[in-house]
Amino acid sequence: MIDFTYEKKTTLQDALMQLFAIVTLLRSEQGCPWDREQSPKQVSTHLIDETYEYLDAVLSDDKEGQSEELGDVLLNAMMLLEMHQETDPAAGIEALNLVCEKLIRRHPHVFSDQKVANSSEVIDVWNAIKVDVEGKTHQKDDFFSRVPPSLPPLEMANEIQKKIRKVGFDWPDAQGVFDKVQEELAEVVEAYRNPRDEREDLEMELGDLLFSAVNLCRFLGFNPSLALHRSNQKMRSRFNALYQRAQAEGVQLNQENLAEMDRLWEEIKAERRLQHEE
Repeated sequence: MIDFTYEKKTTLQDALMQLFAIVTLLRSEQGCPWDREQSPKQVSTHLIDETYEYLDAVLSDDKEGQSEELGDVLLNAMMLLEMHQETDPAAGIEALNLVCEKLIRRHPHVFSDQKVANSSEVIDVWNAIKVDVEGKTHQKDDFFSRVPPSLPPLEMANEIQKKIRKVGFDWPDAQGVFDKVQEELAEVVEAYRNPRDEREDLEMELGDLLFSAVNLCRFLGFNPSLALHRSNQKMRSRFNALYQRAQAEGVQLNQENLAEMDRLWEEIKAERRLQHEE
């Protein structure tokens, strides 16, 4: 048993340090076996999960939930910090020093006398410093060498497209992107209708369709992962409502009752729109 007394802190500095102290105790020999067994890879996955839970609270305007989920995000960040401290006591300090130096270096319009007119110019300055000052550019034989290979496919597609855009290889307007999505959809239909044609690869055509949809999100200024996450949440919410209503009305969820399920689905969609929930 560890002798520790929780105190409700009144300053950000004290609250952060108390969280870090608790994390350190959890990782200690007298602490929690589960916490000690966690690795940076596992905690990084937890951090992603908690970030999405925080995002859900933001999207639903749940202020109490935002506070709780933000705490979980900070917990996992602190856990990663402690893990690095365990192998190198100076690692955490170095990480914080490096990010502070980088923020100051990449904001000369804030911490120096450089002028920018808008946020677009801020991005240009940021990218120029990464390349010209920090030397962070792609390898000679791999334009995408700085795109993390561990990214999930959806995020990787977005990063590939953003990197291509930086050198001006992009559509002049949104209509071209809309047309490309339609073109890729037509190729999916063609491959589906000709399954014996060895020149047709339905899986590849589906991938091209997804890639063009990600490109459309990116071109219109939306994050494709967030857009898909919101659609997933909407589908879960609507279908759970259908599931509950079907139970109340004695409707079995099966192919034979498709017409009844469609009726319930349309009712729920209409109600949600009236309530401005979507």
